[in-house]
Amino acid sequence: MATKRAARIPPRLHPELPGWDGELCDEVEIVDAVLTGDLAAHVLAHVDVTGSRIEAAQLTGTRLRSSQLTDVTVTGCDLSGVVFEDCALTRLEFRDCRLSGAQAAGGRFRDVAFFDCRLNDANFRMTTWERAEFDGCDLTDADFYAAALPASRFTGCDLTGVQLSKSTLAGTSFQRSVLERLAGADALRDVIISTDEILAVALSVFGALGVTVDDT
Repeated sequence: MATKRAARIPPRLHPELPGWDGELCDEVEIVDAVLTGDLAAHVLAHVDVTGSRIEAAQLTGTRLRSSQLTDVTVTGCDLSGVVFEDCALTRLEFRDCRLSGAQAAGGRFRDVAFFDCRLNDANFRMTTWERAEFDGCDLTDADFYAAALPASRFTGCDLTGVQLSKSTLAGTSFQRSVLERLAGADALRDVIISTDEILAVALSVFGALGVTVDDT
């Protein structure tokens, strides 16, 4: 039986927030603020960001370890190659962001959504998700090996070449998405797809099961 999909809880933010002009360092706490500008290539541990907005920021190559982000919106930012190491993300929204090659293996995501984001080649191996949402995203060649993604939602996304081996997807919805060349497609048990995705999913499942179609 498919897992029932609960509604995602959006970030909880004050309508007006001041700019943040502090120093990024280990164990910093950022609360109710707006972050922007060049924040790239930092290596930080035990950072706590709460009730904040990150806007038009450069975060390429930044590494966060053992950190928590809660009730945060991230808009128009470049997070290419960002690393979330042993991090917990709760009630986050990423909008129009670039996260190509992002590394988040083993991360914990609760009520996290991505809208119109580039997540190609992102590494989400062995991540755990609750109420995940992806809308209009490029996820080509992303890696969800052994990820727990029950009752998630993928709408209008490109998942060409995505790795799904040993992932948990019961109740997950794939609507109006590209599902070509999926790896580990036998993990698509108890998922929901639209009619225009049937052929691509069938071919991927046949490949995972070693089925050969031969009319000779």
